[in-house]
Amino acid sequence: MKIIITGICLLLASSLAAAVCLTGHRTIAEEYPNSKSVFIGKVTAKKDVPESGNYYNGHNYTVQVQEVFKGDPINPVVIFSENSSGRFPMVVGMTYIIFLYYELGRYQVDNCTNSGLLSEKQDVIQTVRHLKQNKDKTN
Repeated sequence: MKIIITGICLLLASSLAAAVCLTGHRTIAEEYPNSKSVFIGKVTAKKDVPESGNYYNGHNYTVQVQEVFKGDPINPVVIFSENSSGRFPMVVGMTYIIFLYYELGRYQVDNCTNSGLLSEKQDVIQTVRHLKQNKDKTN
């Protein structure tokens, strides 16, 4: 009986996590032009941030930009991740591909995007490099 209940709980938890992305996951081609910046960066610090204004508590991640595909991000850039269902948690010392946006005075990453650990997003990197090349050719 415990196994069945545990299985049901895991199934519900995974369904809830997927349900957070109300509009679904955008393709890279849809997300790239709408991002403020797209880059590869390494997380160098994490700082707790208390609840304020329109945000729950969360974390500020300091990210050292390593390779830029779009935009002109501040280097290092501080990215806020709210402690909500929309959080995009990162690990100090790890490297990510980041589709950055700016909302209510803070740089953020949507957890329903193509952002993620570099080691898990090689297909995204390849597509983004291709999009950047095509944009460079048209300019």
